[in-house]
Amino acid sequence: MSFLENIYSRFESKIALFLSSPNWKTKSVIVAVGIMLLSFFNNFSPLRHFKDYYDAVKEKREYFLYQTIEDRASNLTYDWTYPEFTGMNNRTFRLTMPIVVKVFHIKHVSIVLYGLQLILGILFLYMLINFLERIIIDKLSIFYGLLGIVTTYIGASFFIDIASYGDFFCYFCLFLAIYYRNPILIFLFLSLAFWGDERAGVGSGMVFLWWWFVPQWQENKRFKIQINLQMLAIIAAWTTYGVIRKFYLVDQLGMHDTTKPGEFAEMFGGSWPVFGLKFLWVFEGWWILILFTFLCLSVAKDWLRLLAILGALLAMLVGSLTTFDSTRSGSYGLIMIFLSLFIAQKYLTSKELKIVLLIIAIIGFLHPMTTRTNGTGFFLM
Repeated sequence: MSFLENIYSRFESKIALFLSSPNWKTKSVIVAVGIMLLSFFNNFSPLRHFKDYYDAVKEKREYFLYQTIEDRASNLTYDWTYPEFTGMNNRTFRLTMPIVVKVFHIKHVSIVLYGLQLILGILFLYMLINFLERIIIDKLSIFYGLLGIVTTYIGASFFIDIASYGDFFCYFCLFLAIYYRNPILIFLFLSLAFWGDERAGVGSGMVFLWWWFVPQWQENKRFKIQINLQMLAIIAAWTTYGVIRKFYLVDQLGMHDTTKPGEFAEMFGGSWPVFGLKFLWVFEGWWILILFTFLCLSVAKDWLRLLAILGALLAMLVGSLTTFDSTRSGSYGLIMIFLSLFIAQKYLTSKELKIVLLIIAIIGFLHPMTTRTNGTGFFLM
């Protein structure tokens, strides 16, 4: 046995022993949160505003976007305006959180919503383990997959978003739309996501592909057009959101977004020269599995599925270039991770998949979290 093989064998034995206890899922979640926090060793910027949040709470005022949530909760259809270039104006139709605050009469919005956010983060990680168990059996692979996700913005957002952008909630709802099979729940979770952030509408295209392709893969069927109840629920969610927004909120109530003419084109022009960076830092190490998935579909000459999945992914990533916060935007394509994992596990042995997921987890830990980087001469999202 070589030196590296000996080190890997000892490392794997320790992880296997850790995962052998009856409460291994709870322990895995705790360790995952700890490793996620440690992963900020090479970029503290995503954590730098916690002091501002603390000061706001101490002074008994709402912090940043929590203020807009409180404002909109007091009057959901009022034309609220805020200073330009703060990101507070483009939230006209992001009504999920304001409605929650209004319905439950929440006071001290910054404290209560962030507390609920942390609870959802723990719940997400626990449900993520259960979901990964449906795809892969090996506990070590599940643990590595958990670490690989929690060290990206997708998993970390539940714990570090103290500005209340609300991405974590939309990510969670998109995940729940593939976690549950019940069409009513799928419709409900997607509707909550759409009214949380418009980008969830684009990301839900992958939810549609999940419920189209995965049942066929599970039955070893070739590609065919086959509508099921889950797909109909997604179409119903798209339709309901579009109808309510256009014909009621806009046409009848006069609500409108604050997008300026040419804004998206200007953002795209500034982002395109560095699209490689902006694409890569969304999924970090998961690109290994995503590209392998494309290779597998190509070798199998499964061209229609390949084009559909690639098209949905590019729609999300290219769309993210039209916004300043491209990491947050691109992360709405999180379902791509699960699609890739589902496909790849059919082509890889258990040992091969375990090693790939370990590499992904290591890359996630070492890769700087790029939702926010404050340094001389640059500010990236």
